[in-house]
This record gives sequence, structure tokens and C-alpha cells, in this order.
Amino acid sequence: MAYISRHDIDIHYEYETAKNTSDRTETLVLIHGLGFDLRSWDFMVPYMTDNYHIVRYDLRGHGLSGSSKTTLDKLAALFVENLRMLLEDLQIQTFHIIAHGAGSIIALYFAKAYPDRVRSTVLLSLPLFNSSGTANKYKDYRKKLMTYQSMLALADHVIPNATLYPRHSAETEALYSAFAKVTFDVYLELLDFFAYAHNEIMDLFKQHTHPTLMLTGEQDPMYPPYLSSLIASANPNCRFMTLYNASNMVFYDQPEETFKQIEVFLNSKWINRAPLDPLLLNLHSEFLDMVNNNPAGNAPSVQLKINLLNRFTVAVDDIPIISGWGRRSAKDLLIYLLLNPVVTRDRLCEELWRDMDLVKARGQLRVCLTHLKQLLNNEVTKLIYSDKQQISLQTAVDSDVLTLMAEINRANEETNPELKEPLIHSVFAQIQPDLFRNLNQEWNLHLRVKMEIQLVTLAHQQSDYLASQGKFTAAIAFLKYVLLFNAEEFDAYEQIANLYEQNHQKHEAKKWRLKAEQLQHTKSM
Repeated sequence: MAYISRHDIDIHYEYETAKNTSDRTETLVLIHGLGFDLRSWDFMVPYMTDNYHIVRYDLRGHGLSGSSKTTLDKLAALFVENLRMLLEDLQIQTFHIIAHGAGSIIALYFAKAYPDRVRSTVLLSLPLFNSSGTANKYKDYRKKLMTYQSMLALADHVIPNATLYPRHSAETEALYSAFAKVTFDVYLELLDFFAYAHNEIMDLFKQHTHPTLMLTGEQDPMYPPYLSSLIASANPNCRFMTLYNASNMVFYDQPEETFKQIEVFLNSKWINRAPLDPLLLNLHSEFLDMVNNNPAGNAPSVQLKINLLNRFTVAVDDIPIISGWGRRSAKDLLIYLLLNPVVTRDRLCEELWRDMDLVKARGQLRVCLTHLKQLLNNEVTKLIYSDKQQISLQTAVDSDVLTLMAEINRANEETNPELKEPLIHSVFAQIQPDLFRNLNQEWNLHLRVKMEIQLVTLAHQQSDYLASQGKFTAAIAFLKYVLLFNAEEFDAYEQIANLYEQNHQKHEAKKWRLKAEQLQHTKSM
């Protein structure tokens, strides 16, 4: 393993020389995307090493590279400096950059800082949106995944949308392994930075004068071809191409074809040929002005609020939508999209209508989706995006169930009993009988069970903590929450009886021991 150490940070890298070398052999610098590491290039590198030297490295806080605390305004400069010091150590002066996702943003910053060193840039799935508002929506959604579940929940969102490999394939497991090495804080820092600097990054791309190739995957749901082509049109120095049978990680899904297109680009003479006809010269100026002025940037965002706990309610921009939820599976479809904001049509059909023939289920989905869009006034609000393959919710949702999940997660992660206590009290202040009445379908039952198990665990922990302080009445109250979710937990009855005895309430202790005996008798029958 090779490392360089500068400014208290170790940067892990690999450098491979070309098999066929000459004085003209060029170097390709590979920069991976957010959450991944240098191993993500493994499938494409074998096609590259015949005629090119290859440098690839782990970004700070990724893979085997270290990290350090910084502020958002200094983050871009740090990424640029990390790459500069690596290339200085390897004595590489000029090179081409091939970058994926967030790595493409680092490529743009580096090319601006050191324009004479970068010969060209290849940007794979450049993560830019039509506006900073959209970027912030996507950032908020990813952060919500991280908050109410874990980095694993985030990986479960990103990775299936980044590659076409099956979920449990070795190729996909390698990506999960890379994600597991990135800490919550590092990922959060980068998410915040990319949203914070979105407009600056867009301007960097528009002003980028190096020969550039942008590649996107035909089946990329995060930065689909129509969006990427629109972004590409903002820079006259950029060539754009869509790769078929590939998602966001085009070099992972189609490594040979990806490098074939890159090599054609690297070997071509870059000529930005202006048309001779004055009409052709200005024919598309109105469209390019629209792209460059980015009128969508100031569009107001629509607020969607969905409450599921106890009572189902929906509001758009604080205006309740009262009727229509009992028809055409509108309620189930919206709840599914709340919990799975990006989903393929066929997967949705399998989950909601698993007993129905797939062709009929697809027809059912079309009818139900049309009805749901009407309820949400989707022509105006644009809350739901759908195409022939997938459906997605286009905004971060304010939802009581997501908030509760976030609070449960925070309480579970806190190890200090004094800090944990108020978090647990905040969670259980929301608990009522029949709390999860709207999570009653087969496809969402696993989430309900998971939350109930987490709540039972927290209730036991808090009861033990309170009992250790002699607060027996409060400890008993938390054990009763256990029985709310699992009425057949025999040990909870025994614990309640014991606590009543310690609290000198012998009559209550006797009642609860009798309940325990009755439960045991019922189970034995």
C-alpha cells in the first residue's frame, strides 16, 4: 500500500505505469465519487494500462485515506491541495483527469487552480442540478436517510441507483464495503459543501475551458441523460454522450465501452468548429441563454407534509388534502413513496399488488398514479416524477414517522445515560396505542416491526436506568410501554411485579404476578 503524508493526513494511492511506454505516454488521474474509493475503478483500469500511466487515490475521509476537521469554505482548496501534493510526490506535471460524481467537482476546482497542468477532463455523471434549490432538496433527503436510519440506509439508497448489478452480487457488496469506511461526519460535510457551493460549481463548469467529455448512463436515475445533456449544453467545450445499459457508475456497469469512448476522445483533435452560416451561429442562442441564466434557480419549493402516526393526513404548502385517499390505493402508494422515494415501477407493482399478474399490476399502477398526481396537483407542484421505468418523490418530506425514526436512532446511539434520558422521554411522549395503524400492509410490516423492537429496547434500557435510581414508578411506566408492543413478554410482567414490591405496593405486585401466571398458562395450552 502506498501513502503520502502531508499536513497530518495520509493519502492512500496506487500508481501503475503503462505496459507500453514511450516519451509520449500520458498519465490519467482517476478521482472516485462520494462514498466510494479507488477500488471502484478496478473494472476499467485493465483496459487503460496498456498505453497510459494510471494514478488513482482515496479522497480524504474515504477508503484508506485520513481526514481532518475543516470548514466548508476551505474544503475545495483542501481537496485540490491533496491532489497537488500527490502529483508533486509522483513528479507528474501534466495529465488528463477522469472523475466520477463528486470527483468531477474536484476536477473542476483543480483545473481552475492549475489550468496548465490539466490537458483534458472526462466527467462521469457530473452531479449538478438545474438549480441550487434542487441540490438542497436532494441533500436534505440524503441527510434524512442518514439521520433516521444509518449510513447503511444511505448506501441502500445510493448504491442500487448507482449500478445495475444485483443487490447481493460481489460487485455490489464491494461498493457497500467502500461506503462502510466513510464516517457519518465526512459524508455530511461533503453533502453540505456540494449544496452550499452548487452555484459556484455550476459557474466553474460553464467557464471550464479545457476539452471535456461528459458521459452519463442511460439508466441513471440520479442525474438522468436529459438533465446531464442540458447541463453539458452550458459549456461549448463539452462533448456529451449517453452509454446504454449503464446506470450512474458507467465505468462500473460498462467498463470496456466507457474506456473506448474515453480513448476516442483523448485521441481526437479538439476543434470547436464555429458554423460558417451566421444563422446557424445564433440559431440556438435563446436556448443557451435560458440554460446559462438558469431561470429555474429561483423557483419556490413545494412543501409536502405527511403524517402517519395515529392519523393519516397530507398537506401541500400547509393546505390539507382531505378527500380521495380511500380510492385507487392513493394512500398506500403515497406511503410507499414516502418510505422509498425512488423506486422502479415493477418493484412497486410487486410490493403493492404481489398477488396480481404483473401486466395487470402495471395497468393498476398507471391508474393509481394518475389519481395520486391529481390529488397532489402534480402539474403545478411537480412532487412526483415518473417515466417508463421508475417513479420518484421529488422533495424532502416533513413526516412524523420520519421524525420519530430519527429520534429513535439518536436515542439508540447515545451512550451517556444522562443525555440519553431526555431523548428517550421525547420519543415516548409520542407513543400512543395503535400508533402504527397506518403501517399495516405486508410491504411495510418490516419497518413497523423494526421500530417496535427499537422502542422495546429503549423502554427496557430506561426502565433499568430509572430503577437503579430508585424511581420505581417511572421504571414501571416504561415497562408498560414494552407490553404495549409485545403483550406476551413474560419477563416484563415479572419485572413490573418486582418493581411494585420494591415500591411497597404489594397489592399491585400480586395483580401483576397473577397476570404473568395467566399468560404462562395460556402459552402452555
